[in-house]
Amino acid sequence: MEKYEKRLVEDYVSEKLREIGWRFFEPVELKRESIREPLLIENLKEALTRINRDKGIGEGEIKKVIDEIKLLPNEQEGIKKILHYLKYGIGIKFEKERIVKIINLFDYENPDNNEFIFSRQVHFRGSDLIIPDIVLYINGIPVLEIECKSPVDLRTDWYIGYEQIKHYEKIVPELYKYIQIGISFCEKVRYFPVVPWSEDVPVYIWKKDGLPEDEAIFEMLTPHILIDILKNFLFIREQYGEIKKVIARYMQYRAVNKIYSRVIENLKGKEVKNKGLIWHWQGSGKTLTILFATHKLYCERYLENPTIFIIVDRKELEEQMKEELSSLKLNFSFEVIESVGYLKEIIRYDNFRGKRGVFLTLIHKFRPDEKFLPDRIPDSISGRKNIVCFLDEVHRSQYGLLAARMKNTLKSAFYFGFTGTPIAENERNTYNEFGYPLKDEGYLDKYFIDQSQKDNFTLPLVYQTRLEHLHMKEDDIKLFIEKWEEDEFKGDIDLHPDISEKVRKRLNYINLFLEKDDRIKAICNDISKHFKENIDGKFKGMVVCGSRKACVLYKKYLDLYLPQNYAEVVMSFGLDDKEPIKSFYSEWIKKYPGFPDDEKRVKNIVEKFKNEDYPKILVVTDMLITGFDAPILQVIYLDKLLKKHRLLQTIARTNRPYNDVKEAGVIIDYAGIVKHLRYALKDYYKNEIKGLIIDFNKLFKEFEKCILDIMDIFRGVEHKIERDVLLKCVDILKDDKVREKFFEYYKKARKMFELLASNPERLKYLNEFKWLTAVYDYYRKLTEDEEEKELVERFFQKTIEFVHKNLKVDEIEKPIRDFNIDLKTLEKFKSNITSSEKDKIINIIFIISKLVLVEKSKNPIYKSIADRVTELIKRWKERQIDIETLFQEEKKIITEIEEREKEKTKLKFDNFDYGIFMILKEQIKEEVKSWVPMIKDAIKEDMIDGWVENPALKQNIEKKMRNICIDIKNRYNLSYEQFDTLHKRLFEFIKEYGS
Repeated sequence: MEKYEKRLVEDYVSEKLREIGWRFFEPVELKRESIREPLLIENLKEALTRINRDKGIGEGEIKKVIDEIKLLPNEQEGIKKILHYLKYGIGIKFEKERIVKIINLFDYENPDNNEFIFSRQVHFRGSDLIIPDIVLYINGIPVLEIECKSPVDLRTDWYIGYEQIKHYEKIVPELYKYIQIGISFCEKVRYFPVVPWSEDVPVYIWKKDGLPEDEAIFEMLTPHILIDILKNFLFIREQYGEIKKVIARYMQYRAVNKIYSRVIENLKGKEVKNKGLIWHWQGSGKTLTILFATHKLYCERYLENPTIFIIVDRKELEEQMKEELSSLKLNFSFEVIESVGYLKEIIRYDNFRGKRGVFLTLIHKFRPDEKFLPDRIPDSISGRKNIVCFLDEVHRSQYGLLAARMKNTLKSAFYFGFTGTPIAENERNTYNEFGYPLKDEGYLDKYFIDQSQKDNFTLPLVYQTRLEHLHMKEDDIKLFIEKWEEDEFKGDIDLHPDISEKVRKRLNYINLFLEKDDRIKAICNDISKHFKENIDGKFKGMVVCGSRKACVLYKKYLDLYLPQNYAEVVMSFGLDDKEPIKSFYSEWIKKYPGFPDDEKRVKNIVEKFKNEDYPKILVVTDMLITGFDAPILQVIYLDKLLKKHRLLQTIARTNRPYNDVKEAGVIIDYAGIVKHLRYALKDYYKNEIKGLIIDFNKLFKEFEKCILDIMDIFRGVEHKIERDVLLKCVDILKDDKVREKFFEYYKKARKMFELLASNPERLKYLNEFKWLTAVYDYYRKLTEDEEEKELVERFFQKTIEFVHKNLKVDEIEKPIRDFNIDLKTLEKFKSNITSSEKDKIINIIFIISKLVLVEKSKNPIYKSIADRVTELIKRWKERQIDIETLFQEEKKIITEIEEREKEKTKLKFDNFDYGIFMILKEQIKEEVKSWVPMIKDAIKEDMIDGWVENPALKQNIEKKMRNICIDIKNRYNLSYEQFDTLHKRLFEFIKEYGS
């Protein structure tokens, strides 16, 4: 398969890299000091001189720079500093001038002033030797590695490349002190930040204009884009005691650069537009997008020390943004504007021209009754254009007096609004506020539900209505959705006194209905059953109530049906609260002593919910239903009347992926509101929300179709869980296309089975699903070892357990599956099976395949039979041989391995010696043992670390091998062709196993 890997992937990647501006160098052409030194020192020296010429840099300063980065430890602190130096340069003291100057490693302002080169199959030595497929260098510093895997090899995929890089990180940590990004290139292409101390890092897809993954990734790898990513889109994040790296997703990069271009083009006089709407769906990383944009603009010299405001409209969003700003190493400080008075100070700073820097504030600080600037102040902040305002999810406040006061004060500023749910009403229109709809620009950048779900950044939402007899009357819900919501109708009631009383009565009825004691008790009973059966032990939940009083009642009755530490209330309290809220508050603060205020108590509860086992359910009414990000949250129990964007924002709290084991967010509707979702939204939304949520009934129909399609694969096979039946199924699955279809459909059905949860309809196909699960499980046990189980299997463990309760598959003799992949295992199989035991025969071929894969890189015995094993598996899968022939061929391979291992032991050879011996023996067919030590003695003085990269040493060894092969030719009367082949084979072997 190596030739396919090289031809199909490595050559393709190399050619594309050349096309986009990278220069290729063979490993021997790289100016390396040794195989243990990752840096190309000479290249780096030349780049430092070129980039920093205006600073008068000399040899002494260059040496200081190189010593500084080389001597940094290859651990967390050193790696953090390396990234900082790559971004912002290194402060070096110039002895002649006795001042410190910043020496840049990369030239970000003039990307073409950098050197972009790459090489293939470069050897690096640490605790062992590694040979990465492709390494990209900028100015002699290795910054990116690409591992190529063959898309036609059924034993490998992109994840193998990812694992290989993670493995390499441990072997040569000095190299991965510098490398920032890894890419695995196979049937899929994934990129990820290199974080050597973290076992699991998030992986991403780069997309561009509908191109396939293996073409789109080269946009990211374009030199000026990659260097932009290193500067502005890759950061160290320290949060909750963990140090990680964050890297931009493709839509974040796209949106930030649209913002950047708008600002720069406007300042240069090429563009009059000075605002934009970024419409990115909930959970797609808007907070990081704002911070990436903030960093890029703040560091842009053309803005001449700007002022950047990050503006939110809720305290919890301010806290979230503050945490994110604090966690990222951005090379600039920020200030939180805590009061109106301090906002005035910032605006009036520097004789009313305003303070420079990055500021986080609530929009409420721009109070309409405050005067921030005196009249007729020349050259004030209101005329400055290098001010950028980022507004996050400020749906209500961005249209009113607060926004008017802000825009009147910062008249010339740029304004960029971020939302996942824009509003398109006459009086409140996000498109008009931040876009240019009359100029065909409703939004500057859009990334919505369908894209987010395809990329697995967010998950689909499945909803189910339960206890429908407890839902509100349909007419009341429709009236609420159509006209009434407290913050919208207040002004209208006074204009229509004749109907105000009726409106208030209707609203009072709604509140009373949602606070009915016996109704809440019944719902809590149902929640407890659903949570214990479907969620507990895997994920967490949230109950969204109609009022604060309802929150207290929900907590009371949830404690009746669940342990008391399961549920906790998160809401605001007031001095004039009446019963039962008043009494509940007294007990609530006793549970959380040591906190100075309610805000800190709430924060503590939320952190426990995210990071600890308890609480498992949060009970809320207004808090956390927007802007709250907790991937472990899977289910919302909804008993509140919400409309439009607030409804979308609330249900989207459940759509975050979680450790690759969460398949969907779940909405359980007790109010009857979700089924009116389309009615609740304006016409402009109807197309946009397509696919947002899936009805349980629709889900069941998809499940039904999926089951029937899978059953069709095994048409004519009895649905019995017996050995012979299961082996027939395994035989059917030998065909690659059939097996791929079965796996794809079965996993899809299994996901739907899990999501259908307590829906009784799924029992209609329970027997079929049990049988298909037995087929899947049996095939997997035959062909996979424990270490190769997919991560996603963890999520489905309860499903498997549920199905196994009534399965008899465990009564069938299980195939041997707990094994070490070694020769002893093969000997055991060979001596204990007969040709009638089909399952063990199938197991053996996969064990041999894995053994060859693991051992061939270090033991030539296995390398020599690798192609035979691959071909044998191919012939069996394509039905060219039957099970008996497969068995006989397996025995021959095992016997050959045994005989060669015995011969190696008898000769007292190590792997290297025996490899040379095998090549000689195959070529000469006579006694050749004595030639092995002669060959080793001849070349041993030149075989030092890094000889493969050293042209002189390499030439010496090749010459010596040529001379020995001439002696062998003369001794055994070999033809010139035989002599030349022998020389080439021996030299290639020595390069591979002797370096």
